[in-house]
Amino acid sequence: MASEKDPKPTSSELFSSAKLVAEAAKSTFNNESDKVDKGKVAGAAADLLGAAQDYGKLDKEKGVGQYVGKAENYLHQYENTSVGQPTSAKAEAQPESHASGGGVGDYLKMAQGFLGK
Repeated sequence: MASEKDPKPTSSELFSSAKLVAEAAKSTFNNESDKVDKGKVAGAAADLLGAAQDYGKLDKEKGVGQYVGKAENYLHQYENTSVGQPTSAKAEAQPESHASGGGVGDYLKMAQGFLGK
């Protein structure tokens, strides 16, 4: 998928990213999450967020746009740190808890706040 240094992903690349994220969600819901390459899915999700920010003309400095940008950057960082590691090494590399915050859970809580849940 496209990275921050690459030009914007094409429509076909975005479609491939959406398909990859959908397949990962399907595998996870079927209790087959061990088949999911979390690094690739993180990169695909980051590309989709970047496209949403560009096509939605979200302000990168304030409002929802800044949070979308932060989530995109986090996912690209996750993609870069997990690429090339075997599944067992990925599990060992993940810390038990995130006491400092800033993890995916915080982004999910933030998203729920936006959706009013």
